[in-house]
Amino acid sequence: MPCNPGLTLVNSTVWVQTGAEFRAAALSTFAAATRSLDAALADLSWNVEEDGRSDPSQPPAIVVDSDDTVFDNTRFEVRSLKLGKTYDQDAWNAWVAEASTDAVPGAAAFLAHAKARGVTVFYVTNREAKEEAGTRQRIANLGFPLDPDVDTVLTRGERPEWTSDKTSRRELVAKNYRLILLAGDDLNDFANARDKSVADRYKIVADHEAWWGTRWFLVPNPMYGSWERPLTGGTGTPCEQVQKKIDGLKP
Repeated sequence: MPCNPGLTLVNSTVWVQTGAEFRAAALSTFAAATRSLDAALADLSWNVEEDGRSDPSQPPAIVVDSDDTVFDNTRFEVRSLKLGKTYDQDAWNAWVAEASTDAVPGAAAFLAHAKARGVTVFYVTNREAKEEAGTRQRIANLGFPLDPDVDTVLTRGERPEWTSDKTSRRELVAKNYRLILLAGDDLNDFANARDKSVADRYKIVADHEAWWGTRWFLVPNPMYGSWERPLTGGTGTPCEQVQKKIDGLKP
């Protein structure tokens, strides 16, 4: 049977773009995040720093990922699958430039609530530095909070040490703010899970069990993510990677 890698995106993209179940899950995530944000503001010891320390005198902040956490990118995924690909760079460049107004359900209300409560919103994204202008335009088009006086859009490669591991960027925020909440669609939005095995990734989740739904908030994303890499190794042709995923499933 001929291999068409783009078809691997069909069910997941349909679910995210049209499924009432995804909408319910996203709304649940941001409703819980809103409740926790209010609780965190009332509790000056509340923080998401791994060492457990926090300076109550610092202003509160949250860190959110951009793509498929607050930005809805399903129309980009549709473009890729219609090309028979899991990803296409030219299509991505066009998508970034369009600065779409598609948002994940619940994201706008949550971010507006954070702003109204005096919480600074940082967008820690693995979009590249050259994509920051389009990213900022999209944030503006969506009406999301964007501080005019502070760089709150922290992109990959913006500084030499800012790799795809977001740890250093979260630590930078925590130096000047009481970081009270993280939201993302990938384990790497919360901890460094890059190149970890399935078992190691499970351990990260288990080690922070009490934080899920209280300090860490996950938006489901079955379309793509770092969860693919433990099976594919990030190597091989798209068709070979599809086969590696199939081979990695429990029979």
